Amino acid sequence: MAVTTNSDLVSFCIPAYNAERFIRFTIESIVSQTHSNFEIIIIDDHSTDQTINIINNIEDQRISLRTANSKGAAAARNQALSLAKGKYIIFFDADDWIPSTYLETQLDTIVAENEVVVCKWGRFVNNDITTLNIDKHQIKRDLTFKEWILGYWGNNTTMTCPGRVLIPKKIIGLSGNWDESLSLNDDFQFFSQIFSNCSVIRFNNSSTFYYRSGISGLSSQKGQLAYASLYKSISFGVNLALDRYPNDKLIKKACANLMRNFVYEVYPQHSALITEAESKIKHLGGADSKFPAGGKTKLLTVFLGWKLAKKIKTKL
Repeated sequence: MAVTTNSDLVSFCIPAYNAERFIRFTIESIVSQTHSNFEIIIIDDHSTDQTINIINNIEDQRISLRTANSKGAAAARNQALSLAKGKYIIFFDADDWIPSTYLETQLDTIVAENEVVVCKWGRFVNNDITTLNIDKHQIKRDLTFKEWILGYWGNNTTMTCPGRVLIPKKIIGLSGNWDESLSLNDDFQFFSQIFSNCSVIRFNNSSTFYYRSGISGLSSQKGQLAYASLYKSISFGVNLALDRYPNDKLIKKACANLMRNFVYEVYPQHSALITEAESKIKHLGGADSKFPAGGKTKLLTVFLGWKLAKKIKTKL
């Protein structure tokens, strides 16, 4: 039986930067929820387009718009959180979309107050929700933190869409805020903390979170600073898992595979990060994840090895 009621306030915390193409589409999906007791806290990160005007023209008293105190999505999320009055928190992006029963079913799924809820999710393009492509790698059952690590990290899945997770605010208080020094993969660091401090990660099969693809965002960043952020985030999660399960061989293998896939992604650039990651992989007992490749790259890998194949692909 769910522990939530219709009186439970939920806070949507949304960073927004130059979101004029999507922000109305996103807000309209939230204000149409069947569970109506929520607030929408939008932190505008100094947009230079019509984002602010569009938000101000949406008439709903549950919407609060503030200007960001600091630059970056993580800082905006933390600022929104500091203003949030809800018992439950959802970190939403300014281009996400949800069906009308999303919030109601998320709340109905919680059994105890030390749990979080994740729903199904998929990707869509433009403002056309009929293009939804359900993610094939999601695990459709309740999980402990250890099961999450083995099921997701062990298969090189580090992404957690913030908007698919309903979090009791008190768990964030135990876990800590978003790391504002991270520019890439900050969701992995944040949700590793959250999931390690809840009793179970409930799965909501009754609704779907829609994640927009095909636009340039943080996840499309490349370069030294972005990959340093990626490595810092992965290292945080790995250290957290090893502290929790220090003698578990399966956990060590999952962590080693995460590190190995980091090497696959950044090679042949960023030699210092690669050297550090390789050292950790060795310390963990080695990895067994295969180089991700298809088509011509897969053939090159068979005949030339993954390193040379990656170098050739990078130059193309």
